[in-house]
Amino acid sequence: MIRRLEMHLTYGCVQGCVFCSESSRLARFRGAHLRAAEVARVLAVKRRQGCDHLTLTGGEPTLHPGLPAVLAAARRLGFKTYVTSNGARLAEAGYARLVLPLIDELCLSVHGDDAELHDSLTRCSGSFGRLRRALAAARCRRKLFLLTNTVVTRRNWARLEAVLRFILARPGVRHCLLSQVAPEGRGAQDYGRQAVPFSWWRRKLPALARLAERRGAVLRVFGLPLCALGKRQDCSNDLYFSPRVTVERGGAGLRETVSLRPTRRRVQPPLCLRCALRQDCGGVFRRHLAEFGTAGLRPMRP
Repeated sequence: MIRRLEMHLTYGCVQGCVFCSESSRLARFRGAHLRAAEVARVLAVKRRQGCDHLTLTGGEPTLHPGLPAVLAAARRLGFKTYVTSNGARLAEAGYARLVLPLIDELCLSVHGDDAELHDSLTRCSGSFGRLRRALAAARCRRKLFLLTNTVVTRRNWARLEAVLRFILARPGVRHCLLSQVAPEGRGAQDYGRQAVPFSWWRRKLPALARLAERRGAVLRVFGLPLCALGKRQDCSNDLYFSPRVTVERGGAGLRETVSLRPTRRRVQPPLCLRCALRQDCGGVFRRHLAEFGTAGLRPMRP
């Protein structure tokens, strides 16, 4: 039974991140919020089918005018609610007081440890300041499970430890996700210049994991094969993936995509066939292979 439902609630965003994987869809469906009737129908049907965990994403879901009502309806139906956000509207004290009590899990996007770096990656002046206010508002909600997501590029790689220290200094952060650039949208347009080689990850990850663990937080990594994580394969998000159904705008109506494994745009090249971990690994982005070949792949022995 699939228990996780993900909904792309809106196709607007106040930022223009250099790596945005949704930029093409945002351009295509800009302004096409999911309507209240569409959301209500999906929630009712999926709850009857056994879903009990709802992820609301976008675009930026806090830009949806009906987000508080959606969250309240989901709660009444018995969903646990998870919202991904860049923090723009949650920086508004009144809006945060209205919305945060309706959220069980909140994931805020943190791409730099200061305004210069973060704002250069979001291409939005003031985004770091708003993010800091959103983090402060979230820490006041003791029952809220607070997560962060950092898209890792060559532009913030040298500062990644400082970024993680900044995140872990915020009270309440319990889970940190580091994401390889996804080859979609703007991420696809500039993947070769943005993506970090596997060998770099293998060298740096152990220290990053120890830093998170010392602060009592969990560190996970998205978008990399297990072998790229060296001795910290336990940090792979692949190992903790839950099957899910994604509902998003698709032409005139809505479309559903079922994901049983973390293999979106990923493959296992022939080199991986002799790896002892291939059954647990989501593989390598096709675009990564096209740009870098199999450099950095190391099949694991039994």
